[in-house]
Amino acid sequence: MAKLLVHESAGVREFEIVDNEVHMGRELDNTLRLPDPSISRHHCVVRKVAGGYEIQDLQSSNGVLVNGNRVQASPLRDGDRITLGQVQLTFQDPRAENATVAINREEAPAAPPLGTVRMSAAELAAIHGGAPAPEPKVELQEPAPPVAAAPKPVPPVPPVAPPSAAKSAPEFGHFTHAGTQPNPAPAFLHSYLPPLPDDAQPTGERGDFFTRLVAVLIDVAPLVALWVVILVLQMLLAYILGPASCLVSALIGLLHLVAAIGYAWFFIPWCWITFGASPGKKMMKLRVVPEGDPLGRIDVTTAVLRMVGHLVNGVLLGLPYLMILGGERKGLQDIISKSLVIKVDR
Repeated sequence: MAKLLVHESAGVREFEIVDNEVHMGRELDNTLRLPDPSISRHHCVVRKVAGGYEIQDLQSSNGVLVNGNRVQASPLRDGDRITLGQVQLTFQDPRAENATVAINREEAPAAPPLGTVRMSAAELAAIHGGAPAPEPKVELQEPAPPVAAAPKPVPPVPPVAPPSAAKSAPEFGHFTHAGTQPNPAPAFLHSYLPPLPDDAQPTGERGDFFTRLVAVLIDVAPLVALWVVILVLQMLLAYILGPASCLVSALIGLLHLVAAIGYAWFFIPWCWITFGASPGKKMMKLRVVPEGDPLGRIDVTTAVLRMVGHLVNGVLLGLPYLMILGGERKGLQDIISKSLVIKVDR
């Protein structure tokens, strides 16, 4: 019997498909209720059709993805991965696999003999006279042999030098032989950022207030540490050089400002775009994704809008950040950029 496996934080929930149609959504009148904020009230329907099952989007907000591709309607096969908002499901239909094996085991019908049936005049007369006709002889006409085309002259092949023994192993585009992209971050950051590609899977939950707050504090910690170092250095210069240290302190302060802007407005958005997470979010098992695509990555425009939202949060003393405590778990930066912060399994 076909079934749907719903991947939840507490485990996997099995739902057997016994009706011809299974409606899925957030409302109570659905056959399979999915109480998640990312699910529409009536999200989609799985129906039985000739030869199997298909899934159809019911004009939901976050859409329906089958094996990572957004679809309006699509047939379902055994093992297909279905993504509804932030909820992951797996479709299983063992009967379809058994039917395929049975078809493959059937013997193909024998092909009819090729050629022309030739009969003599006596055989034709016997048929017209009502006498039983002798068994006709079947002569198979052999196809005429193909006319060989005149050989084309082959140009001489220039000699090729043997490959050098010192040549390195071949590269496959931007991928290594292991199938992953080389990490563009500095070596000391590799353990603090997700790999490329990231094999972490969404848990079906959005990031909560406490987890996201700790991730932001981790990301801000290098700026605070740099500010403390600059402050101590300026105090030492003022003690050693006296009034002459003003120019040096101003130059150091300018360098500090450039470093802070580069870290906050370039490094952190670059981590979101490339890895899906900054160091703080990676440590807290969070990912920044576009709405409706829990396995995707945000673009430059979305990253800039998220930074604008963080800037407004800072100007307003972090009060808009309390919006994450709501049922949708969406902050001002999430609403402006149309992106989400979700939890992953690693």
